[in-house]
Amino acid sequence: MLEPDNRAITQWDKSAKTYKNYDEYINNKKDRFHLTFIDLLYVSNFKGGNANINEFENEVNKKLNDYSKRLIEIDEEFRGKELKNLTEIELKILIVKVQDIFDLVKKSETKIDGFSYSYLSTLLHFYFPDLFPILDRRVLINSKIVEVDNYKQVDKYYQIIKIEDYYEKLIRFMRNELKESNSKLRDLDRELFIGKIPKRKN
Repeated sequence: MLEPDNRAITQWDKSAKTYKNYDEYINNKKDRFHLTFIDLLYVSNFKGGNANINEFENEVNKKLNDYSKRLIEIDEEFRGKELKNLTEIELKILIVKVQDIFDLVKKSETKIDGFSYSYLSTLLHFYFPDLFPILDRRVLINSKIVEVDNYKQVDKYYQIIKIEDYYEKLIRFMRNELKESNSKLRDLDRELFIGKIPKRKN
């Protein structure tokens, strides 16, 4: 067990309300996978920080059509499945689909200003809560996927450099941990998030 960080616990508890609000919004949709500007507002509110969606709503909604298509493809392939129960072949397929939807963040015609990889992983988690972890610096550090003393991975402000590079490793880590503990993804996410981040040795 990691030593808990009281500020992180408070942050988690506060975000739980936003988590529930967005979950209810998704469950009440007539067309579950039809994404709009509102989805991004929920994600941004949940993640916090200083990121804003810096594009007009109608342009964002057009771009989100491609993201919606990817969510539908994921649902058709993995509906009802949990990360911990995926076979190695299924896991590889899942990672390919992640890479495919992550590519949308890079392409000029689908890139949305203010909507980054960590936000996209959050969107994936809300639509598939038992399948996708949230890409978060605290989780990456406390899982030891990245090391705070490695300045090629973590900058002086404890922010992850090229955080998107670690999503496959996070997915595999979570799958292995969940298989051993037989716990829920959300519970494991909380355990790693609220842990105190180690200080640098140098």
